[in-house]
Amino acid sequence: MLKRANRKKGMIDGRHDLTQFGEEEQRQEIIPHEHSHRKVVFLGTICTVILAATLGMISNFSSSEGSAEEMVANRISKSTAAGETVFTEETNSGISARDFEVTLGDSGGEAKMLIWDFNSEDNDEVQILINGQLMREKLILAHNPAALSIPVPSTVTVKGLKDNGAGISYAVKFPNDKVTYYNVVSVNSGNTYTVKPL
Repeated sequence: MLKRANRKKGMIDGRHDLTQFGEEEQRQEIIPHEHSHRKVVFLGTICTVILAATLGMISNFSSSEGSAEEMVANRISKSTAAGETVFTEETNSGISARDFEVTLGDSGGEAKMLIWDFNSEDNDEVQILINGQLMREKLILAHNPAALSIPVPSTVTVKGLKDNGAGISYAVKFPNDKVTYYNVVSVNSGNTYTVKPL
């Protein structure tokens, strides 16, 4: 009777229960110690993907901006941090004065403008005018950016006051726009930045 009960245990309605055999087949490992290798393979794959992404970002950064001289010659950079210096010694950057039109991604109001000496710090002086009105009578350019609040739309003029060697070179960045503009200005001359909303 016990044999008959055990025999019936493996049968359902006269058929053999094959789910027990299927589970046993699934549990069998194709590769010895496969379950311990899965973690290592998974972590290795994750590390490879992260490394590839990082190297891709680094190569895109270096190829899109180029050397310091190329970055300044292009006049515009999307990767320069505020206050970043390009040259370690006072160098004639080889660029001429230029006016820029800046379109900010907001609908108007006020925006922040940062200005600093991207060359060697030599205490050049500029004057800042907004829509022809004096905003800063004298601003000494340094590596630490000076922050100015400007209305949008407006015309910002950077006028050269004092050159302490190799020209007055400076960078302007509008954080809303994430773009840095490299420029130079002569004493008693000015560059304009026409700032417009999107």
